[in-house]
Amino acid sequence: MNYSKLPPEDMIFEIATVEDAEDLSAVAVRSKRHWGYSKEAMELWNQNLTITEDFLNSHTVIKATLEDEIVGFFALEEIQPVTRIAQYWIDTPYMRKGYGTVMYNYLRDYLKKRNVEKVTLVLDPNGMSFFERKGAKILERIEHKVKNKFLYIVEVPVN
Repeated sequence: MNYSKLPPEDMIFEIATVEDAEDLSAVAVRSKRHWGYSKEAMELWNQNLTITEDFLNSHTVIKATLEDEIVGFFALEEIQPVTRIAQYWIDTPYMRKGYGTVMYNYLRDYLKKRNVEKVTLVLDPNGMSFFERKGAKILERIEHKVKNKFLYIVEVPVN
């Protein structure tokens, strides 16, 4: 796969379609695998990482692209004053290079226009520092599907 060398500011954001489902799923799987999870752990998450037509029909899914390649995406449940982010992924070649921040800024502006005050999401420890820099506060720590690991339910202000 050839990855774009364009800067994050050149990303195009648009609603994902069913034709994107396979590529979105691949981004989610690569991004999760990047953190060194075992094959067994990845199999536990396979259903959650697979983007289906039903998922696309029941969520607002926005993809970020460069040169027709999906760099990342986010998925939102029903838009209301407190909205849940169901998925938030940046493909591995674009991690820690500003693409996630540009996508988050787009997400924040998108939510502001819809009068969303806060978002909630479930994070594994690998995503905590990114969202803490955005103002995330831990609401709850829950047991992970992987033994001796935890997930965090966090809330992030949209401001």
